[in-house]
Amino acid sequence: MRFALFPLNTVLFPGSVLPLQIFEQRYLTLVKDCLKQQEGFIIVLISEGREVGSAAEIFSVGCYVEIIDWESLPNGLLGISVKARHRVRLSGSSVRDDGLMFAEAEALQDGIDTASYPLPEGCTPLSDTLKELLKHPFAARYRDAIDFDSCTDICYRLGELLPLDNRQKQSLLEAETSQQLLDQVSLHINALQA
Repeated sequence: MRFALFPLNTVLFPGSVLPLQIFEQRYLTLVKDCLKQQEGFIIVLISEGREVGSAAEIFSVGCYVEIIDWESLPNGLLGISVKARHRVRLSGSSVRDDGLMFAEAEALQDGIDTASYPLPEGCTPLSDTLKELLKHPFAARYRDAIDFDSCTDICYRLGELLPLDNRQKQSLLEAETSQQLLDQVSLHINALQA
């Protein structure tokens, strides 16, 4: 199925919530169409180029998002909040005359271990690290939104909270197995503690 793309210099993980200010006409049209048709769009990391202006080069894995709230902002712009639902692999991207990008999107399995009991080996230390991070005020908004029975959710939330660059986060998003995801997050934590 083809979806509109919203390239950003941000990596979203399933479960992430992101506020956006919409000002370019192509994205105002995207939001209007999505609200009218009650469907979402794809947020994908820019590999080369900029968020504003001509179409950017993008990575091939992003997140399907749905608009969960919208409002007119005091600065006159449209504000929306989106929630990332699941990962997708993109192919066959094209650019419309107005600059809006579209691509075929195939849903990827996020159920690496959703609600598995007990947590896979190696996930318990990550869960403990996440619980420590949640004690800090900057992480307050995450406290009630984490499924501690899902190693995938634990890893994705750590991916959001750890000071990683976008390419490192993109690598987490593209992990194909629970072991790859666990290994990558563990390596990042070890590197940060060194």
